Amino acid sequence: MDFLKLSVGYPLKVLEFNGCDHSTGDFREKISHQLKGARVLGKRGGREFSARSIDLCRAAFSPTSNFISGFMNDADSGPLMSSYGQRLEASESTQSLLSRRGSEFGNRYVQIDDAGIYLSSLAVTILLSSVATIGILLFTLVVTLSVMLGSCQSQPMLLHGSWGEMIRAPPPRQEEARGNPCESFRLNAEMNNLQGWLLPRECSSYVGNYMINGQYLLDVEAAVGAARSYLETIAPGGDGLDAIVLDIDDTVLSNVPYYTEHQFGVEQYNVTAWNEWVDQARAPPLRSMLSLYRQMVDANWSMIFITGRPEQQRNKTAENLFKAGFSDWMSLNLRFQNEVGTTAVNYKSSRRMQLERKGYRIRASIGDQWSDLIGPAAGNRTFKLPNPMYYIF
Repeated sequence: MDFLKLSVGYPLKVLEFNGCDHSTGDFREKISHQLKGARVLGKRGGREFSARSIDLCRAAFSPTSNFISGFMNDADSGPLMSSYGQRLEASESTQSLLSRRGSEFGNRYVQIDDAGIYLSSLAVTILLSSVATIGILLFTLVVTLSVMLGSCQSQPMLLHGSWGEMIRAPPPRQEEARGNPCESFRLNAEMNNLQGWLLPRECSSYVGNYMINGQYLLDVEAAVGAARSYLETIAPGGDGLDAIVLDIDDTVLSNVPYYTEHQFGVEQYNVTAWNEWVDQARAPPLRSMLSLYRQMVDANWSMIFITGRPEQQRNKTAENLFKAGFSDWMSLNLRFQNEVGTTAVNYKSSRRMQLERKGYRIRASIGDQWSDLIGPAAGNRTFKLPNPMYYIF
């Protein structure tokens, strides 16, 4: 039995050829129509067999055939088509398929490689679209990760709290990116690089925001926390002579309500207005300092106040301290009349030395002015609280 294998885009797979001539009707007409114009496929017995002259007897259809080829063989004569002819047939048939645009079967298949792998144009489109989409997604992911990493690396680290917890500072607002001269002023004032200064008028709003928006109290708490950490390492003796020296104004009592009404230090010092404020005895406590004070009293420390207020204000000062929660102090020192013209540094140093001559061991001094902390007998450690409103020397 001889076989002819044909496929032309039409779902025709295998044709059996027996030399018979009884296939007629619509079936043969359809096959003949599909094979119209086919060239010679081979010879047998000196006779050429073309697609027109092949007598088709039976045909089997399959929707999977998409390759044009032709061969006829039998047990005696072997292949009627040379291997070169087979390759030529496959090549020309493929080109025919790809070139028939607009026909029923044209442009339906795309050859992937020379091995004869074919995909429909729809499948190729889907495949290429998928590859492009995956590439875009990967590129977007890489860019996003790079931006995020750069953003994280550009943010500064701050040390927060007594536990040393690391937190990231928020990125600066656009208007802050150029810097703030009032911030520079405050920093240098706190570092004692500036002396005898008066708050610049243009910095009144800046200092006001700092004092009332919570940052000031956080800074005070941080300084008090440092003092607490140090003092907790010392066990005071039982003789009551281990002492902590404290200032009063803006160290244990807050004058922020007074300075809020006086442009946060822009105004020149007005002794009359200030004395009226002191006589009201209503300055609130700095809460973190009150907490430290009570803890130290309970631990048998001797708490000693040295203030620049005059002796005439002793009663009002003591009244205000009691109202604010401060009691059980060992000594309350105010200026005598003959000390009024003395600088704060000399006055407070003198009073500390007097305490030492009485046998007190000053372990630490705490104040909001550098004049509270420099000079002789200031103790083993000094702790300065922030105050950008005024300067006393």
